[in-house]
Amino acid sequence: MRLAAFAVLSLTVFLPPCPEAVAGIADNVRIARRVFLEGLAQGRFEQLDQIYGPGFVAHYASADYNLGEDTADTRSWRAAMPDLKVSLERTVAAADLVALHWKASGTNTVRSGGLPGKGDRIGIEGMTFFRFAAGHIVEEWSVVDIATLRRQLK
Repeated sequence: MRLAAFAVLSLTVFLPPCPEAVAGIADNVRIARRVFLEGLAQGRFEQLDQIYGPGFVAHYASADYNLGEDTADTRSWRAAMPDLKVSLERTVAAADLVALHWKASGTNTVRSGGLPGKGDRIGIEGMTFFRFAAGHIVEEWSVVDIATLRRQLK
């Protein structure tokens, strides 16, 4: 009996993960990165159906947003900082979740997205967690360093 239990435990510890699971996680990471590198960094929103699943909801600042509202918010930040640059600092992924630590910086030359448009150079960072289902993002949680952003605005 003990030998059988040891054999089962050994298999779960020493066998590599299922190739389909590893491929799924890699695909999820690639899709999550597109949100920042195509959407926020480049303002490209034409393939949202390849990224987001039905019923998508974004959780941010104690409120929930649908895909249209979330995309409109991203567009307003792009409008506020036409020279916006985005970098992805860290990525962690497991099962159906991908977490990204990101940084964004630009010159706030246009009044939009809650930013005053006074020409201040600003930088902000945050973390976003994405939950996937069937290869699409269905839920997102973001935490943004708003305190640092406020200190930078004159």
